[in-house]
Amino acid sequence: KLPFTIPELVQSAPCRSSDGMLYTGKKHDMWFVVDPETGEKQTSLTTSSSESICPNTPLLYIGRTEYMVTMFDTKTQELRWNATYNDYSAHPYDEKQDYKMAHLVSSGDGLMVTVDRESGDVLWTQNYGSPVVGVYLYYEDSLRHAPHLSLAMETLRFLTFSSAKDQAEAHSTLKWSYQFVTEQASAQTQLIPTLYVGKLDSHLYASTSLVHRGVSLVVSAAHNTTPCSNKGH
Repeated sequence: KLPFTIPELVQSAPCRSSDGMLYTGKKHDMWFVVDPETGEKQTSLTTSSSESICPNTPLLYIGRTEYMVTMFDTKTQELRWNATYNDYSAHPYDEKQDYKMAHLVSSGDGLMVTVDRESGDVLWTQNYGSPVVGVYLYYEDSLRHAPHLSLAMETLRFLTFSSAKDQAEAHSTLKWSYQFVTEQASAQTQLIPTLYVGKLDSHLYASTSLVHRGVSLVVSAAHNTTPCSNKGH
């Protein structure tokens, strides 16, 4: 764990740490021009190339910045680490906005459950195949961040299927109260903040996540105060 974010490292590169690590960085910007009705990319704009844009309206402009950092160990003469991080430009979420939905995502796989904040009714579910790290709203001609809550894979399924009000009701297993999650109303299902470490393909990833009591946790030997879930994808 470094005391800097990847964008901060790229901004300060090239730099050298006190333990002999050399850092190099690169930043690459791009705009995607998307048809908001079909989701199809019309064109992309970069510093080196730009294609003509058809005068279709409206269009959605999505800015992406790719940060690349490498770390070279001068003591062992080895490339120790390289990382690529993508950040998408979006307006911050406005707390004054009356947003009706709550997005609950699984940190262990790609499951997302979207519920109505007032009734708790599930509006839709989708599994995207990989963990969801951001949710965005289509706002005018750009994106705006939408709030989402990350839960352990076991916890999201536990809440979804254990909080049904009426088992006889159709689709009742997908009906539960949003307040049940946000207020941690039940002592038996109190949610605990953790750092979730998982594996996707050949890459490791980490995200803050909530778990309920009973989910298996493993304590890191280096940092005994930080519990990590041992259930990766």
